[in-house]
Amino acid sequence: MFVGFSMARVLKRGKAKAKKKFDEKNKCKLPKVKKSHKGMKMNKWSEDRMRCAIAEFHRGISGLRTIARAWGVPKSTLQRRVKGAVVGSSHASGRKTYLTDDEEKDLAKMLKLMSSRGFPLTGTQVRKIAFDYAQKKGVNKFSTDKGCAGYFWLKGFLQRHHLSFRTPEALSVGRASGMNETVVSKWFDDYENLLDELQIRGMPSHLWNCDESGLQDHFVQGRVIAETGEPCYQITKNEKGQTTTVLACFNACGNYCPPTVIFKGKRLNANWVVGSPPNTVVRMSENGWITKEIFLDWAVSFVSFLPKTNNMPHVLLLDGHSSHIYNLAFLDLMKANNVYPFIFPSHTTHWLQPADKSFFRSLKQCWTNEGLKAVNDMAGITSGKSGFFRIFTPAWNKACSVETAQSGFRGCGLFPVNQRVIPKGAYEPSHTSERDLEPVTTAGQVGVHSCS
Repeated sequence: MFVGFSMARVLKRGKAKAKKKFDEKNKCKLPKVKKSHKGMKMNKWSEDRMRCAIAEFHRGISGLRTIARAWGVPKSTLQRRVKGAVVGSSHASGRKTYLTDDEEKDLAKMLKLMSSRGFPLTGTQVRKIAFDYAQKKGVNKFSTDKGCAGYFWLKGFLQRHHLSFRTPEALSVGRASGMNETVVSKWFDDYENLLDELQIRGMPSHLWNCDESGLQDHFVQGRVIAETGEPCYQITKNEKGQTTTVLACFNACGNYCPPTVIFKGKRLNANWVVGSPPNTVVRMSENGWITKEIFLDWAVSFVSFLPKTNNMPHVLLLDGHSSHIYNLAFLDLMKANNVYPFIFPSHTTHWLQPADKSFFRSLKQCWTNEGLKAVNDMAGITSGKSGFFRIFTPAWNKACSVETAQSGFRGCGLFPVNQRVIPKGAYEPSHTSERDLEPVTTAGQVGVHSCS
């Protein structure tokens, strides 16, 4: 009895010491924290695989765990869906949205339509529209004091419907309404009929495009590296720069005519022409823009450049500038040399003209690169018109590549002829001002066509 009593006390003391030792060892440990999914990437599984896994489970082919492993979806997530705790096969983590899926889809569809028509909305405008839309549907979940949906609601809404913040490109009303699918389709039909009539559909060497654009001798670098928090400057010649017009022409094969350069002024200095590309035509005008007389001078050099190997006609694609189509001397010269000018529809050259699509983009990029080299070499001091061709000639030689010319004609659907290369989105802005097709007019007897 005594021994038993002693052993009981020893065991009791041993347990107390063990408990005390355990408490002292673990007293500095932090309490358990509830697990959080913050920062974790959720819903990595595919909705299509989940849909197939649910369908296979209902067919009774195999067990739930086996199906989840085979389709690569979480077993517990699949289990909640087959039991009906979660409806559907889509991702359903987080709280339920204030608006239903159909209501959010209607709102997203409206925003996408507004953006495609040329009237995109800002984040603040979308939040206000969402609040009004919710009020109309009887959903009083957003703050009535602010009168708009919350920022985090907008963030989630954009993610759910593949929307994002974008910087819109400027598009004039004329171009928005001019790029009309009916007008462009009719123009392509006339273009194809002309090529078939002249029997030059498969002759890219007889399809030409001419256009003019301005080059400014004001060169500014893009993003550069500088000290954080300190001012960063770029030495330039002057604040704005002077614009010089360049008229270029090339065919679908990649052959380029000599350029025409138009300086602003009244009298041409012989030193300004030094270093120009071979056979370059240099002219002067009061404002630096093209005139009927200068365009006629270019036309003379153009017809002298045309190959004389065959008597097949040529097609010259150009815009409807007044110096082009209201120039009888030019039209007579084209008729005498078997050249058929064909006019682009108004306000469509940003999609239909190869020079705008590819060449002038390349030329202006090369012009900027060469200009920055010259500015760095001369410490910001340039020699004006006398140094123009020191920059222009290497830029012209780099831009005049066969690939640039061919990609321009191909990207506009002019050779090979393919109207389907123009995306449907190009016609969306014109839907707000949809108009009927106006009749096609012909100027003279030289084949000049114009679609309004």
